[in-house]
Amino acid sequence: HNPFSPLTWLLLGCALALAAGASALWIDLPLAVWIKRSVSEGVNESFEWVGEMGESGRYIGVALAFYIVGLVGLARGWRNPVRMSYASMARGSLLMLSTMAVGGLVVLVLKRSVARARPELFFEKGIYGLGESFSRANQFNSFPSSHTYAAFAVAVVLGILAPRWRWAFLSLAALVATSRLVNLDHYLSDVLTAAA
Repeated sequence: HNPFSPLTWLLLGCALALAAGASALWIDLPLAVWIKRSVSEGVNESFEWVGEMGESGRYIGVALAFYIVGLVGLARGWRNPVRMSYASMARGSLLMLSTMAVGGLVVLVLKRSVARARPELFFEKGIYGLGESFSRANQFNSFPSSHTYAAFAVAVVLGILAPRWRWAFLSLAALVATSRLVNLDHYLSDVLTAAA
């Protein structure tokens, strides 16, 4: 059951786009400068570990394994020791895989077409802004954050599959998004857009 009407989703999307745009204009750079001055090396290193939870490859591998086990268990009529049918396991895994694939493609196209400079370029060379679209330069792929996208995609899918745990999953995804800011890998608008 969807709690929001299509108009509500459209308005939420527009509000997020405005927030990300306002952030890019007025908040991103001052926030990055403040983080650079204020965050200790120990905190930075701790958040490096947290950011690893946004690596999409791990989730894709686990979802693929669950999908295969679900299909094989369903075909062979195995009894599942977990309180879930093999059909549900296969469907949930397929939802995860398709969400990661479609969203990952959108993130990749946005990264290449927008070509936004990463915060490191500002701190090393004073460059803030956009580069040449589709240039494949790694320093110009800040928008949006793929780690944040992966963390929120996984959190939302797991929240659909296990609604009681949805806020825990979303909290972990928000922690990953925070790590991308603290580690100065992305700007605030990069993670806001990726989370959406």
